[in-house]
Amino acid sequence: MKQAFSLAVIALMPTVTHADWQPDKITLAFGQFIAPFDDRQADINQYRLALAWNFSDSLWTSESLLLQSYAELALGNWKSTLNPMRNDYRVGADSVKQISLSPVFRFTGNGLLMGKTSPFLDLGVGVSYQSEKDIEQQHYSGINMGRRWQFETRAMVGLTLGENNPFEVSYGWMHYSNANLKDDNEGLDFQTLQLAYRF
Repeated sequence: MKQAFSLAVIALMPTVTHADWQPDKITLAFGQFIAPFDDRQADINQYRLALAWNFSDSLWTSESLLLQSYAELALGNWKSTLNPMRNDYRVGADSVKQISLSPVFRFTGNGLLMGKTSPFLDLGVGVSYQSEKDIEQQHYSGINMGRRWQFETRAMVGLTLGENNPFEVSYGWMHYSNANLKDDNEGLDFQTLQLAYRF
């Protein structure tokens, strides 16, 4: 089976050009833990570096709205920064590496707000893998994600900036959970600020 897969990849390689692999956008992001649906307390920061490839420049359009899509591959680090006085009570990892792959749909307003600025809304659900299942929080038990494989869900609002819109700034919500595929599914939520540059 592995040999057949390898042969298929080799056979397809000549049809894939360098331009196909070149990303269309790079994104830096910083997030902070939030608990919108319960009273959990944690101090976890999210750091992300992402590359994106456009699927479609126009899936659907109207007089006021444009629908596009892209795929994003991201590397992240979740870092807990508990008060040193509580170090004796730490349960779970204080640093977690993470990688994710998500298809994202972008809704862009066709009308410009100010000059070259356009608003957009990004919605996506992808997959994520993390190095640890348990992440420390400010209680006597860690945040138990249940498994290393998670779903990554996002809702981000933002603006494109500059001549020909090479820059983007966005803010929103990112959620990680296993969708109750495991009994333990505490999940993580971040409020996230992103800065992006389109090549």
